[in-house]
Amino acid sequence: MITISFEDGPLHDTCIELQKAELEYGSLSAAALVTFISDALAFENVEQLIGLFGDEIKILPDDSLSLSIGSDYRAALVVAGTRFKRDADNRVIWSSVTRLKLVEMSRVP
Repeated sequence: MITISFEDGPLHDTCIELQKAELEYGSLSAAALVTFISDALAFENVEQLIGLFGDEIKILPDDSLSLSIGSDYRAALVVAGTRFKRDADNRVIWSSVTRLKLVEMSRVP
């Protein structure tokens, strides 16, 4: 099962409590965020999560993830912990990742 941690307490509270998320991001984006977190928790590894969200998740050159949350926001996630593998090119092997950290929610310009 994937574990999601958060950059800090306020971000955690905003993302976990639907009412706070609605106040911060609006009802549609809040629902998308809660759905993403629920979906993520149901998978065994991040490769499966990426498979579900397809083009909505971008793998950036530094192996962080960027995910559309509704039409107005993006979530930035990084691999958390050290219990994951890298390939010969030092890229993350997503099937070995079970922990992510949500580091930022930002408005899409």
